[in-house]
Amino acid sequence: MNPKTLDVLEFNKIRGKLVEHCAFSGGADLALALLPSDDLETVRERLAQTGEAYKLLEQKTDITFGGVKDMRPVLEKAERGVTMMPLDLLDVKNTLLRARSLRNLLTRLEHSFLRLADMAYNIEPCDHVIAEVGRCINDRAEVVDAASSELARIRQELRVAQERLLSTLDRLVHNADIRPHLQDALVTQRQGRYVIPVRAEARGSVDGIIHDQSSSGATLFIEPLKVVEQNNAVRALELDEDKEVRRILNELTELVADEALY
Repeated sequence: MNPKTLDVLEFNKIRGKLVEHCAFSGGADLALALLPSDDLETVRERLAQTGEAYKLLEQKTDITFGGVKDMRPVLEKAERGVTMMPLDLLDVKNTLLRARSLRNLLTRLEHSFLRLADMAYNIEPCDHVIAEVGRCINDRAEVVDAASSELARIRQELRVAQERLLSTLDRLVHNADIRPHLQDALVTQRQGRYVIPVRAEARGSVDGIIHDQSSSGATLFIEPLKVVEQNNAVRALELDEDKEVRRILNELTELVADEALY
């Protein structure tokens, strides 16, 4: 059918009406790409598919695409080697879970919805992807300790190192010789280092490295010399953690990219 005929039929408006009822952007794209057919068998098959879908929605009103995301832009980047972030991987898992659920439903009802079931069999369950992403990424889009034995080891050492460092700093901020020179008896962070807030006029009273100052200039954030080595140890472990998390994300990205089809 030529474009002029489609314009006369206002076919774009018809497709637009269909798009309004699409709950998923991928489905909306397919709706916009629809063209009429002049082949009788094709028309009959499409009408039969539509009839089954209408009947299914009448009987199964709880069918939903909640949690489904259009992952095409992210997957295209993954295929180019761009590392996926935890939230993207979580979206992939949730989308696959919803697709698997729909596949299971339609194939279970094959006797009543043969055409839809045939289409559903083309949905790849990707069980291994769901399982591996679920093992490594929690529902808050965080890489969990159990993602690798190395990550678990690093994080355990990091927790111990941080506790020791904070314990040392806590003793310092409550030390009778140091406390009078502090704005507050607290420990904070600046530029990835644990520091204490020292009054600017007392800068010479606390030996250490200045990492920052308050906007008013009244407070200096100083890393006491006593904790430089402990801070170094914590920072080194944080870098090790970042490196291991990146490695895990790269592996998951490769796993997902291997399954991506366009």
